[in-house]
Amino acid sequence: MFRYIPGLFFAPKTTWNRIHDDVERRPFGFLPVLLIASLIPALSAYYGGAVAGWAIFGSDERRFLSSEAAGLFAVAVWLAFVSNAILMGYIVRWVLYRTPRRPPATHGIAFATFLSIPFMLSGLGALYPERWVLLPVFMLAGLFSIIQLYYGLPQFMRMHQDKAYFYGACIIAAGMLAMVSVGVFYLESWRAIAPPGEYQNLDEQRQDEGFIPGL
Repeated sequence: MFRYIPGLFFAPKTTWNRIHDDVERRPFGFLPVLLIASLIPALSAYYGGAVAGWAIFGSDERRFLSSEAAGLFAVAVWLAFVSNAILMGYIVRWVLYRTPRRPPATHGIAFATFLSIPFMLSGLGALYPERWVLLPVFMLAGLFSIIQLYYGLPQFMRMHQDKAYFYGACIIAAGMLAMVSVGVFYLESWRAIAPPGEYQNLDEQRQDEGFIPGL
């Protein structure tokens, strides 16, 4: 199903119809997309935290995560994306409970997975985690995700476009709450188990690596 990802941005109506037909034939065919695409923000977060350094905490001083803390953070990010897609799938099924063609859970999760693609791709912004990079990237991802929702809902769920606006608004409202809740849960979980002293400034990192000025 990876071949459908470019079409979401260039031909969304046709692509959503093809995704629907594919999910009908292979209900769990979306799982590789969910599990592998979620690695994009996870690996980017690892690189941004351990190698590039973070400068988004109200200070211009660049700070770094230790390798262990960055690895745990990457796992937390991956779990957050996977968990959010699964939760959103059940939210979609719940929101559409009165529709004639209420989707099964697998269809809901597949739909949520492809809705999450803009956010997964936007995770590349974490390779250079600066405020001026992350904010526009995530805002653009949110915009694309909303556009995909309104294109995909009538095509994937086989409903009239007029009804899609109402159900789409409900999915957005519930989805934002779910996304924030899942994100906070995994962030707090990471903070609880991350090793102490996980942040290092540039001077400390150079000292740890045996950096000698003038050489």
